[in-house]
Parts: sequence; structure tokens; C-alpha cells
Amino acid sequence: MFLRTLLSSFLLTQAPSSSDAPVRAPTSEVAAPAPAGASLPLLTFEEAILLAEKQNPSLEAARARLEQSRLLGNKAWSGYLPNITAGGSYIHNPKEVSFEFPGFPEPVVLQKQNQLSGQLSARQALLVPTLWPAIQGAYLGERTAELTTENTRREILFGVAQAYLGAASLRESLAVREQLLEVRRGFERDAQARFEVGDAEKLAVLRATLDRKQAEQELVRSRSDYATAKSALAVLLGRSVDFEVVTPQGAKFTAPPESANLDRAEEKALEQRPDVSAARLNVDIARTGHRQVLFEYLPNLYATANYSASNAAGLTGASSTWTLGLSLSWTLLDGGLREAKLSEASSKIAEANANLRGTELKIRDEVRKARYALESAEANLSTAEERAKIARESARLAKASFDAGATTYLQVTDVNATLASAELGFVAESLNVQLSRLALARAMGLFELSGNPSP
Repeated sequence: MFLRTLLSSFLLTQAPSSSDAPVRAPTSEVAAPAPAGASLPLLTFEEAILLAEKQNPSLEAARARLEQSRLLGNKAWSGYLPNITAGGSYIHNPKEVSFEFPGFPEPVVLQKQNQLSGQLSARQALLVPTLWPAIQGAYLGERTAELTTENTRREILFGVAQAYLGAASLRESLAVREQLLEVRRGFERDAQARFEVGDAEKLAVLRATLDRKQAEQELVRSRSDYATAKSALAVLLGRSVDFEVVTPQGAKFTAPPESANLDRAEEKALEQRPDVSAARLNVDIARTGHRQVLFEYLPNLYATANYSASNAAGLTGASSTWTLGLSLSWTLLDGGLREAKLSEASSKIAEANANLRGTELKIRDEVRKARYALESAEANLSTAEERAKIARESARLAKASFDAGATTYLQVTDVNATLASAELGFVAESLNVQLSRLALARAMGLFELSGNPSP
């Protein structure tokens, strides 16, 4: 990759001639390994996304909530399915009560001392208008929950992608810091050697020592930042931090072709984003809730059946009995409760419509901002690349002048600082381009499981 070329050239142009141990450029094609984690296994971008898909705690919780929401339809249908209840009782009376009636061969027991009885009741809804929109709303609620979970999944995976690329960028910055420290050490040795033979002043040695110590301090800070980034990524992945990240190839994060046309990109986002689809369904849910209140003005019709049995036959001589019937209920006046519910339902429709419009405007804004950010990031990356090339050439010329005795060490140090800044700037701008492309894919609703925008 281009960064490896920059690092290699950086070392070739900056290594002092008096250095005893020449510094080697990193040989990895993706990133230079950190010394502290050289033996750790590599975790690729695709593996991180798949691992987050399986183990992210927040995503697991979202899926659990989705399973709960999938029971909404069953709950709504329960009102239209048969309802059967059973009951029984045992009563111990002070004494048994019986009477002798003419024509009866034996006394009729009206109350046993130990009385047992059981009941079985069934009810079937035949015409319950309020259940029709309730069932429809339940299925809409299930679909909304699915879309909400999908949106949560995408946001979590997008956060994982950001964390991974951030850690990869810090790892590359760490490699630059390591190489810079080796160069500073070489210059310190070179300045000390020149001072001992009288070719340099003591000030050059002191400046070289200060530069080396600053490079060591910056390296410690970079290692801490990289470790912190890995720890945050490990939390998102639900695993330990025993891994190293690698920088994905930039071609994997090509901006969606629809982004070339801003209007098309916005429309694509409104078609693909699960959150806007969920907002549209929330409008439908609000409307079904309004219809459900309207249907409360209609009567309800039920079929009923009852069966009871007792160990006391009573006057009929039968220990069990059953009944069948129809039950009609119609609320004619409820003190204005339904009217209040209608007003509330109308307000919920207006709220859902406003939320939908707000979501669409927010998504359009996100697409525009993501596209502008990508254009800016690509322009800055091109500038950073040119700046790095110029800085490398300046460093080469400064080193040649220093070896020829035509320039001072302080001037070479300034050139080296500019080169280090250019190297780190290129790393940062490369990250910004990758993150901007991912952000545009996410804004357009094209961020998928693999982390790659859809074609």
C-alpha cells in the first residue's frame, strides 16, 4: 500500500550514515505490527463485523426484544379464539339437608354435608369489530419491530466499523512513530559522533537528545491510544483484546454509485433505510388505532356454552347440566370516553406523520452531509499525499545538505518534523476517506453485514 512506500522512503532518506543498526521498513502489506503484540492473531475487518453480528451484547438484546414483539399477533388473535375456563369447589356444610316428597321413593338431598361441584365455560367471539384493527395493528407492530432491530443492527455494525478503522489507523500511526523514533536515535548517535570529532556543536547533540525523548514520549502515547482503541473494539465484539487489527484495502469502501447524483442518493436512502420504513409503519399503526376506537361504537356478539356438575342432584334429579346461548353487548353511552379516545388517536396520527416527515428530512440531511464530507475527505487525502511527497523530497535534500556540511542539524530537524507531520496526516486522511465512504453507505441504507456498500 502507499503508506508502506512512504515509510520505506522515509527510512531511506532519514537514516544517518553513522547509524550502527540501519532501520528496516515494515514488510506487511497492510500494516506494520506493534512490537508488544507481534505474536497476537490478526483480526480482519470482515471477521470483526461477523463477530459483532454474533456476539455484540446490544445486538443480542435487540434480537431478544424482537422475539418478544413477534408475539404481538398471537396476543391480538387470542381475542378471536375460543376462551375456555374450568372451576371447581368443595364445601363442608354443618349437616346434610334432605326432604321427602310424595311420589319420590327416597328423600331428595338438597344439600350434602360434603358438597362437590365443577363448572366448564366456553366463549367464542363471533362479531367483535374492535379486534379487526387490533390484529392488523399487531402485525404492523411486528414488522416495525423487525425494521427497528435491523436499524439497530446496522448502527451497531457501523459503530464496529468505525472503531475498527480507528484502531487500524492508530496502528499505522504507531508504526510511523516507531520508525520516527529509530530515525531520532540515529540522528542522536550521528550528532554525538560529529560533536566528538568537532564537526558539530553541543547544541546539536542536546537538540537531538530532546527530539529522541519527544519521539519516545509520543510513541508511548500512541501505544496507549492504540490499546484503548482495541479495548473499545473488544467491548463491541464481546471478546478479549488478544488480537491485532489490519488495515482493509481502500477499494472495499468505494462510495455507492448513486452518490454521484445527490437527489438520487437521497431517494435511495428513503427507499433503503429501515428507520424511515419503520416511521411509515408507525403512521399506519396510528391509523389502525383510530379505526379501533371507531369500531367501539359497534356491538359485540359472542357464543357461550356452560357445563356444570355436582354430587347433589337437587329437585331435578340430575347431577349435571349444560347451556348454550348467544351474548350481545353494545355500549350506547360511556360518558364521552370514546370521543376522548378518538381525539387522542387523531393526535397520534398527526404525531406519527410529523415524526415521519422529521425522519425523512433528517435522512436527507445525513446523505448531504455524508456526501460533502466524502468529497472533502478525498480532496484532503489528495493534498496530504502531495504534501507527503514534497516532505520526503525536502527531507532527502536536507539530509544531503547536512552530510555535505551545508546546513545545520536544527534545519534538518525542522524538515524531519514536517515530514513526520505529513506522514501522520496522510494516515489520518486515509482513515477519514474510509470512514466517509462508510458513512455515506450507512446514510443511504446500503451498509450491509460485510461492511461493504451494496452494488
